Amino acid sequence: MAKIASPQVASLLKDIRTALDERVDEKARPVPAARGALKVIGVRAGSVKAVAREVAVRHKATLDYPLAAELLEAAAARKVREEILVAVELLDRFRKEFEPALLVRMDKWSSVADDLDVAEALGEKVAAFVLALDPSKITTIRKWARLRSVGRKRLALLAAAGLVSEGRRDAALALDLCEILLNEDHPVLVREVASLLRTTTKIDAKAVQDFLFRRSIDGNPAILRAGSENLDAARRAALIAKLEAQQASLGALAAAGR
Repeated sequence: MAKIASPQVASLLKDIRTALDERVDEKARPVPAARGALKVIGVRAGSVKAVAREVAVRHKATLDYPLAAELLEAAAARKVREEILVAVELLDRFRKEFEPALLVRMDKWSSVADDLDVAEALGEKVAAFVLALDPSKITTIRKWARLRSVGRKRLALLAAAGLVSEGRRDAALALDLCEILLNEDHPVLVREVASLLRTTTKIDAKAVQDFLFRRSIDGNPAILRAGSENLDAARRAALIAKLEAQQASLGALAAAGR
């Protein structure tokens, strides 16, 4: 049975939806969504942020971290993209009060991250900061990374950025997650894995260098190339030369087999 939202949350959701409906842009409406996908009412990103600011002002006296967390959970249950994005913006205002348990709560409704926009918002504004508080919660992130959903894999990668930013130096954990996803070929995941590798290089360049050379045999070359951009020029050139030699060898074997 779905959890019933408190009166405060119900009031907030009603206020948010009213404000969103006033900003619907027909040009922003997508084609009919696939079965099970989030409903999209057609409000542009800039307007979503504006709604969040206005709601925060109107409810300043009562809006706090516990209420914002409950609001996000309730918005996720309603499965409307823009409502979820507004709730994320509101929760982000209480970042200093985040607690590790929030990641466990997120796992219960993480299917909303199948939507790539929601995955991006949740990863950058919530999950990365929560994981940084307690890296042992990486087990939840690894679970998302192993699912078929591109969105939840993206959420996992963005969350893992919290391990190597804001003063965190957990390069080994970040590389462990990259290892799980190093053969992905979806453009979004290629970009996110490479981005995590580049960020991790700033923390521990040698660890990333060793990782890239070790996985050059079987990793996605597009990820390896893009992920090596922060290595020093000589080491990156050596990696690319190795990748090109391997590709040439594979090409020769394929030609010989014809």
